[in-house]
Amino acid sequence: MSSIHMPWYARVVFTAGRPLVLVAALVMSVPGEIRMAELAGWHGWTTWLMPVCVSAYAACAAVISDIRRRAKAPGHVTATIGAGAALGLALSAQVVAHLIDRGYMATSAILVAAVSAVPPLVVAHMLHMAAMPTAEVTAAEQMRELEGAATYLAGELAEVLDLAGRELVAKSHGIVNAYEELSAAADELAAEADEIADELTSDLVEAEKAEQEPRRKSAARKAVPLAVVKNTVAAMQVAGEKITGSTLAERLGCSPRSGYRYLSEVQQAA
Repeated sequence: MSSIHMPWYARVVFTAGRPLVLVAALVMSVPGEIRMAELAGWHGWTTWLMPVCVSAYAACAAVISDIRRRAKAPGHVTATIGAGAALGLALSAQVVAHLIDRGYMATSAILVAAVSAVPPLVVAHMLHMAAMPTAEVTAAEQMRELEGAATYLAGELAEVLDLAGRELVAKSHGIVNAYEELSAAADELAAEADEIADELTSDLVEAEKAEQEPRRKSAARKAVPLAVVKNTVAAMQVAGEKITGSTLAERLGCSPRSGYRYLSEVQQAA
């Protein structure tokens, strides 16, 4: 009800109306129950105890029944039965008392016996409800059940954690083994890469040597003696050929640049 927003007058009725109605109903029940006690043979102040044995007893039984029902305690069934019986007795007392006062019926031995049996029955039932185990006993039993459940759950949790720990350890071993295998494979690949690098280096060195050797051979081949160059120039003069660096290079089988150089050397020697 705390989550429901009610206007102030509704809260007043809800808060004060229930006890007010209860008190009014109990007060209106008092005369009829006192009248029933007088008809059953009680006199004086004892007749005022009949409302306590009927209406108050009904209220007590109803409250005890509700409390034990919510607490799941034993005895709420008998308390409910007693509350219902007390309510029926209070209703009957009012109706019968008013019928007798208005002359619609007269008292009888059965009515007197029934009203006279009310106090002993109320005492017996109240003692019975007092002797039943209280909610504290049930709470203790619930605590024992909770402790047992907690122990069981703790055992299950320990087993689950142990199994999970073993699985993690096994997975960690597998990861370590896989890492070691990868490390070994990486070392093998590094060694192969080093070998390939060494082979490439040796191949490059051999290729450079192979390139330098033809150059040396060609350089040695191009080094024509000066006497040969002079004879070639003389032969070209006899043949009436035009002597240039290009024509001399064609005769000597060298490059035009070398031909011009050889021609310059011959001219300087002359």
